[in-house]
Amino acid sequence: MLTPKHCAEVSVINAGKGFSPEKNMEKLMGKPTYYLTRYVILRERDDKLRSGERASIIEVRTEGENLLKTIVGGKVLAHPDKCVSIADPAIDEFTLNQVVLRAVSARIHDEAEAVILSGRNENVTFVFLGEQDMKVPLKIMLVDTIPPRPSRLEALTTAARASGQISEHIKIESLNVDASELVEEVYREGRLVFTPCPIGEPLSPHQSITSFADIVERAESGKPTLSIDLIGCSLSQATLNRLKETMGLNLEVTLKDICPLHAARKVAPRVDAQGFIVRCCKSVESTRTIHIRGKPVMVLPWAPSLGDLVKAFDDLVTLVASLDVV
Repeated sequence: MLTPKHCAEVSVINAGKGFSPEKNMEKLMGKPTYYLTRYVILRERDDKLRSGERASIIEVRTEGENLLKTIVGGKVLAHPDKCVSIADPAIDEFTLNQVVLRAVSARIHDEAEAVILSGRNENVTFVFLGEQDMKVPLKIMLVDTIPPRPSRLEALTTAARASGQISEHIKIESLNVDASELVEEVYREGRLVFTPCPIGEPLSPHQSITSFADIVERAESGKPTLSIDLIGCSLSQATLNRLKETMGLNLEVTLKDICPLHAARKVAPRVDAQGFIVRCCKSVESTRTIHIRGKPVMVLPWAPSLGDLVKAFDDLVTLVASLDVV
């Protein structure tokens, strides 16, 4: 599967009624073109792209250093009988996940090798599908912690959907680790809770510890052993263990794990989601990609932006579709 990085890499030419892609390829040799051009779409008309119109895609090679380069070679990427043209103002042609999944949905109904698309901005791009048999809807699972309700990822996804940045061909499911439920469970057992990160709900002052400094004071050497249930992750557990070792604390820690990434690892083999988006406090600034049982997982920073989330959806579509963005 192949799609351009940007619409600026695509030039559009009126090749006339009944055009031949091969003859037009010959005519293009030695002609100037915009320096970013890598693909040429041949049409039978000018004006806006129309759904169902006859079109073809040529990949070109260029030489030169100026704003205009010279076409020196190329090949026909898709013939008219293997292309489907779609003009859909609901598509944002600058949003990768929308473009790719709209193309895949068209493939279901037509034996197409390529789908040429124009969206709300009236730019033209394409997706070359080849033999890709990817199905829609694409199922993606968000894994996060609550509170707050909705989770951070759910709130961002709602905003992205409302602004048209996530394809309608993506089915989104959520798995939320409820920190407040774990706190209540510990309270019922009569134990002490330590929450290094705020959970957004009131805590019992008699059964809760909220700072590392408080732990150090209450577990100093010579004092009775302090037993706590940590509502956190392996990073906060490692921090407590280091404090215990370096300061000789009388401390026993039971971890109640709320890490979304760990939750995704547990559920991945049992669900039919094709990819996951999770938050992790170990990803401070940038998103990283891992795989669980062969399924791609986008690991976002703990405080992701709307842009981070939309990029994660784009990257998941790219990975699931084995897509070359060139």
